[in-house]
Amino acid sequence: MKKLMAIFMCLVMCLSFVGCNNTEKQNSEAKELLQKVLDNEQNFSYKCLVFDKVTEESLKEFRFHTEYSALNLFVPQAYAYVDFDSDGIEELVIVDATLNFFLILRYDNENVNGYILENISLQDIKANGSFLTVRYNSYTAISRVSFKELECVVTNLAYKDDSANTYQLNQKSATKDEVEKYFDDWNENTTKISWITIK
Repeated sequence: MKKLMAIFMCLVMCLSFVGCNNTEKQNSEAKELLQKVLDNEQNFSYKCLVFDKVTEESLKEFRFHTEYSALNLFVPQAYAYVDFDSDGIEELVIVDATLNFFLILRYDNENVNGYILENISLQDIKANGSFLTVRYNSYTAISRVSFKELECVVTNLAYKDDSANTYQLNQKSATKDEVEKYFDDWNENTTKISWITIK
């Protein structure tokens, strides 16, 4: 029985090691390709937020539509690598010169997909992939993002809107004290990312 258990443990450790090496290899490949996009040597796929049209874009000439603006010019200001979806493979996040829009570039089977997010607090993107979403004069939320091909979904882990007296944890009603405690813990126990300025 002991021999069987030892063999089983050895097999589990070997498979874990292979899995780690594979993720590390994929992360290395991802960062290499993402860096090429950053250096304007590689294009990325982008699905328009308004018209659902998919286009190939270069970072140097990237323009995009929003519901309230027909054409936004994205001027890269700074970047960081963050594993937003906790899969062991880092995404590249770039903030534009207005500090309002964030372009997340994600490696996907040897391609790069781009996603635009806004209302993120520049100083509150954390190394664990969570971030603060701020809608001024309205709500504040601690959020995460998940990806499926060219779609990006933002999910709130904690949400507070004092003016509407609405408080949630994991999208379920909670007390103000519970939500405030979650925010406090998040602020104290997570590490902010460091931005690298684009010259």
